[in-house]
Amino acid sequence: MTFSNHGCDGSFNVLDWTTYDAWRNNEEWAIVTEQNATEEFYDPALRYEVYDIYTDRHISHSAVEYMVASRDIKAGEEILSNHVFYRWNELRWIGYVDDLKRICRVEDVGFIA
Repeated sequence: MTFSNHGCDGSFNVLDWTTYDAWRNNEEWAIVTEQNATEEFYDPALRYEVYDIYTDRHISHSAVEYMVASRDIKAGEEILSNHVFYRWNELRWIGYVDDLKRICRVEDVGFIA
């Protein structure tokens, strides 16, 4: 999958495997949407911008994630993912969550309309 739209209010129907596994185990961070995202859910340890030689040499392996359906997807239904954690920098993340809230409330169209 190369691109999917954001599923507002938790309406996403696909998750990466790590998040899906955490979601199945009721881990609180896995169920964060634009509506309930707060600064406490931002984890800088998972979103670092420091050069890492291992990641640099294995980017093709680490960039590939398995996407799984979080529920049955009907024929013709749009694939929607959760874009809440698509930003790395904490300040940008907070702003991005605010953007998603405005888009989901139809107050803004976002970058692609």
